[in-house]
Formats: sequence, C-alpha cells, structure tokens
Amino acid sequence: MKRKRVKLHKILSMTVLVIILTSLILPQFGLEPKVQAASSPRFGDAYYNYGEALQKAILFYKANRLGDLPDDYILPYRDDAAMTDGQDVGLDLTGGWADAGDGIKFTHTISYAAAQLGWGVYEFRQAFKDSGLLEDILDEVKWGTDFLIKANPEPNVLYYMCGHGESDHSVWVPHEFLDYVTDRKSFKVDPSTPGSDVAGMTAAALAIGSLIFEETDPEYAQKCLMHAERIFDFGYTYKGKNPLNILYPSGGYVDDLAWGAIWLYIKTGEQHYLDKAISIMPVDTIGGYHTHCWDDVSYGAAIKIAQATKDEQYAFMVERNLDFFLPNGGITYSPGGLAWLSQWGSLRYASTAAFLAFVWSDDETVGTLSKKDEYRKFAERQINYILGDNPRGGSYVVGFGENAPKHPHHRTAHGSWVSMTDIPSFSRHILYGALVGGPNSSDYWEDNIDDYIMNEVAIDYNAGFVGALAKMIDMYGGEKLENWPQPEDFRAPEDDMVEYFCRGWIMHEGFGTLNLLLQVNNRSARPPAMKDKLSVRYYMDLSEVFEAGGSLDDVEITLGQSEGAKLEGLKHYADNIYYFTVDFSGTQIMPAEWNLCEKDANVSIRYKNGMGSNENDWSYQNLGTSPDFDAISFAGLTPYIPVYDNGVLLWGEEPPYEGKTPNPSPNPTPTGPAFIYGDLNSDGEVDSTDLTMLKRVILRKNPPGVNLSAADLNGDDAVDSTDLTILKRFILRKINSIPV
Repeated sequence: MKRKRVKLHKILSMTVLVIILTSLILPQFGLEPKVQAASSPRFGDAYYNYGEALQKAILFYKANRLGDLPDDYILPYRDDAAMTDGQDVGLDLTGGWADAGDGIKFTHTISYAAAQLGWGVYEFRQAFKDSGLLEDILDEVKWGTDFLIKANPEPNVLYYMCGHGESDHSVWVPHEFLDYVTDRKSFKVDPSTPGSDVAGMTAAALAIGSLIFEETDPEYAQKCLMHAERIFDFGYTYKGKNPLNILYPSGGYVDDLAWGAIWLYIKTGEQHYLDKAISIMPVDTIGGYHTHCWDDVSYGAAIKIAQATKDEQYAFMVERNLDFFLPNGGITYSPGGLAWLSQWGSLRYASTAAFLAFVWSDDETVGTLSKKDEYRKFAERQINYILGDNPRGGSYVVGFGENAPKHPHHRTAHGSWVSMTDIPSFSRHILYGALVGGPNSSDYWEDNIDDYIMNEVAIDYNAGFVGALAKMIDMYGGEKLENWPQPEDFRAPEDDMVEYFCRGWIMHEGFGTLNLLLQVNNRSARPPAMKDKLSVRYYMDLSEVFEAGGSLDDVEITLGQSEGAKLEGLKHYADNIYYFTVDFSGTQIMPAEWNLCEKDANVSIRYKNGMGSNENDWSYQNLGTSPDFDAISFAGLTPYIPVYDNGVLLWGEEPPYEGKTPNPSPNPTPTGPAFIYGDLNSDGEVDSTDLTMLKRVILRKNPPGVNLSAADLNGDDAVDSTDLTILKRFILRKINSIPV
C-alpha cells in the first residue's frame, strides 16, 4: 500500500506541473482548461463521472416503484406490485414509490422526494439536458406526481398512507408480494382529521411539477397546478398535524404550508401565496440547525422566500444554517471531512445540505457574496466524500465506483425466499444508485444488511443527492453510460441459483413399491412471482411391465399426504415411457415465506405381482434418500422431475426420444375462433395495449370494448395471472405461440 501511495504521489506531482504549465499557456490562445471527470478518484481534488453517478441515482427510484410497471421495464427483477392499493376504499391508489427497503407508501415522503427531485430540475435543468438525463428525471418525477394526484380524489381529501407498519415490517419480502402477505390499508386526512403537513408538502411537489413540465407537457402541468392549489387550500383551511404518530410522525405543519405557498407563488406569481408563506413562517420562527429534509423544509422555504423578496432577515437565517455546516461552524466533522449531523442517514443530510449550498451560492442577488465560494466548496467536498473521497476510499452509492456497498437494507434487492435477511448471504440484485445511510462520526461504516442505520436506503435519502449531482455536472461535466444497463447487469455475480425446481427423495423402496417425497420449489427473483398452477411430472419406463404381459392396470399410483396437490394418472409420452402428474394448481407458491416457497407431496408407486421396477425410470435418476426439509437447501434437486406452469415446461429435462412423437390426439383439429387469442381490443394485433387491458380485467376493471373470450389464453375457462404471464412472454417473444 505504501509503495502505491509513493508512486501515485510522483504521478500527481508531474500532473500538477502539467496543469500549472497548461494554465499558463492555454489563456494565451484564448482557451480555458476544463476539469475532466473520471470514474475513479484521484488524490487531492477527487473528481468522478458525475453523469454516471446521476444516472444511477435516478435509477434507484425505479427499484422502489409500486403499481402497474411498464411491460418493457428496465429492471428485470421488478414486476407489478401493491396492485390492491385503494381497493379497501373503492379507489385506485396504485403507483408511487415504496418508502425505503420496506413496502409502505407514505404520501409525505413521496411528495418530499418528488418535490426535491423536481427542485433539482428547476435549478439545474441544463445539467440534466447536458448529461442526457432530463427525460429520465422527468419520467421519475411524474411517477411520483401521478400518485399524488390519485391521492387527492376530491377536494378536502388526501390519502397519506397505503400499507400497515406492523404487517409490513414483520416480513422480509419483495415488493411483488405485498398484496399477499401484508395488510394494504388506506388512510386519509380530511376536515375532521386534518393533515396540513402532508397537504403542504404535496402542494409543493405538484406546484414544482407544474413548473418543470410546462415545457414538455403543458396540459399535465396545468393538472398538477389544479391539484396543488386545491390541496394547499385544504391544508391551509383545516389546519392540523397528520395523525400518523408511529411511522414518520411529523414535527409540525408550519414549514410544510410555507413550502407549498412559496412554490405556488413561484408558479403563479400570485401575491397572496407569497403573503401566506411569510405569514405562516415569519423569519423569527425559523430555528435550530437542522437541514432540509422530509420533516423540516423550513430552510428550503426560507431560501425561496429570500430569493423572491430579497429580504435580508430571511437571507441571514439561510446563511446562519449554511454556516453551521461549514468547518468550525458547529456541526460535527468526521476525521475524513463528512459534515455529520445524525446517525440516521448521515449522508442524506450532508448531500441535501450540499444541494442547498449550491442553490444559494448560485444566486448572487441575495445574501453575502463573499461566502458563496465557501458554500460551494463545502458542497463539493460532501458530494466527493460520498462518491469515494473518504478514508475508506470507497463509494457509498450502490453500484458506483470503488468498494461500493453490496448489502443495502432493501427487501426486493436482497431477494430472500424465506423472509430472512441472511438467506441468501448476498443481495441477488444490484440496487444501482441507492445512497446508503452512511458512516458514524468517526467515518466507521459496515456493509451489513441488518444495520438499518448505516445501510438503510430510502426515497428521501437520494432526493437531495440527485440535485447536488446535477450541479456537479454543471461545474465539471459528466456523461451517462451508453447502452447501459443490460438485464444481466442487475444480477449479483453470486446468484447462480435455480429459480423453479423439484426436490425428490426415496422414502421407501422394496417389494414392488416405491414411496416418494416430491417437493416443488419457487425461489424466483427475476422477477419474483406467485405461481398457482405449478405441477411436476414423474416419467417412468414400463417396458418391464409390458414384457411381463402386464398393462397400465398393473401400475398403481396413489397420492398420500400433500400440501394442496392433486394426482393425475398415467399418460403416454413416447414408446413405453409414461408419466403421472402431481398438480399443485390452486395452491399459491411464492418466494415470500418459509411455508409459501415450497410445497410437498407424498406419492406411492406399486407394481402388482412385483412385475415392474423403477430403476430404469427417467425420473428415478438423482433421487435422494435422506430428506432435507430445510427451505434454504438445494439437497435432492433433480432436473429429471420437471416443473410445469399450467402444463408448460418451466424447468427440468423431459426424457429424450429419437424423433418419435407421442401418440397424436384422435380428435380432429377444431376450427379456430373468429378472433385472435391475446387480441383483447380486437385491432388485429397482440401488443402491449392488450397486456394493459388484461391487467385491468384481472383487477376486475373491465375496460370498454374488451373481448373477454380472447383473454383466456390457456383454455381453463378462467382469466387470471397465468394468462397474463403467457401474454407477457408472447409479446416479449419468449414464446412463439399462445398455448391455448
């Protein structure tokens, strides 16, 4: 290590000499040197590819999306989630983001994150354009504001939470199973139970949304404004604090209402909003030395009020807060240079304070000009610390730079199938762009999934960080990665696990009898999926039976104790090979909990007069003799007992046969229907529009003009998730035909 440092020091010395000479020569030719971003740190001023960092920081929000996800979703390990939100109150409250590594949805933190992301666009829109990430950030903000609009179905009503803390936090499951194992209740504020804090924050987010969408979607911008004004009026008229007292209890509502009012003023120019912002939050009510966060937006509001009014008193309060974050300003500084405010998300506070410092330092019309450069340097140091310029020499952003976190506290990224943080021992997916909580005041940090202080990730953690990165691009440049990501980029190198499989053991053998324990397993993660039409087939060679003059009547297959299985008797496969099916249709099997990820069945094979043997059976291969009921084990896994999803081979190997085909059906091929299976809208094509319609059908929200006959894609006289899976695979060209 010492040799490397000496070598780097020599290189750095030569580099400095070149930079000095260049700085003397280039101006003579009218050229200005430009700081080049690098993907790895250098000693001294550490520069990074801020475009890559921003690209990944935005991508994190896609990992936390809930609702009906696009069919060509960029994250291959994510699928629709929390699709029942709002059904308990007769509304569609799907969408938005899960709060953190759990699955609860809070309007307060969603609106904070949407507002903060939008504020970054408002201040540094050109940086997003220059890095090719404007469309990405606008799309993500809209995912948040779309939900906020849904949460305001009528005047004086705002839904502030979907989910239930106790049921959610008692399980460790991917977002996709929230509807199955947690209680998705909906909670609202109204005149009888006001929530001016969540109303003010939501109004701000939608007002900012209206500002940033003016250029690209003026109609949507107007819709955002309408809801922003309506929600603010509700919060201002019926004052009170959100009744949520257990999870995210709000400290008050004054800052939130002022925050909403000032942004409505910026959007509309109407004086009464500015007057309300000032009257709600007079300068003498701003106190403490916190920074902008989900529960305290007073300093963000103070910045915008000061910029709008040029009021020296508000400017003084802003700078008093920023001065506190400077070295020797009062805040604790770690030995490595982190402005450390709290153990709970130390980096989110540092990055958000950096964002505020950038915004304030860019405005030379208000405040103390001599301090602007100092604020800017503070902000740069904090962002570079996060990206790797720290004693660890490692990033605190998952999937970025050297020595990045690999074990964020995030259920979906981890991909456990038994609701346990240590199974598996690694995260199956790379949660690109997630800013972890961060180190303690001594720069100590542990990459431990169970440490939800240091390794928590959340939508509010990344929000200020995104805006600060945009400013770093504004100053130093940076480009997003091209042709990234690819589907396999999200897969952890350690994750070579089979997702669906059968385990089989011989429980007893002898006297013409074979007793088996068969276990179907669902450990899916790409994406995780609930399956309720799984089955397994045991393939057997009956040559000995037939040679002895026996028939199928001499082979007795019986089902013993099982977990929801049914037995389908022998069917011909090819030559003397037959199979029986153990069908778990109707039983939900999902990688969510110990008792849900696997299901057992005991099966007995008996030959009359002992005329048969199983040793030549295709499926006899690889059977274990010592049952292992441990749901984390792969013992007994056998590909020779294939797994099927509604009759379609999902995993495993069927017996080979030399060009011979199973006996054809004696029935003639029926005349096809007058419609195309999968073409729900009857436009002659099977595409994503049909997939969207099918999702709505399954949710019992039949859209007008839907052809329900075309929706039953497996011919089982039911329209359900299996049909959806078939249609999705057909559209993605993973199957060539729809197996009706």
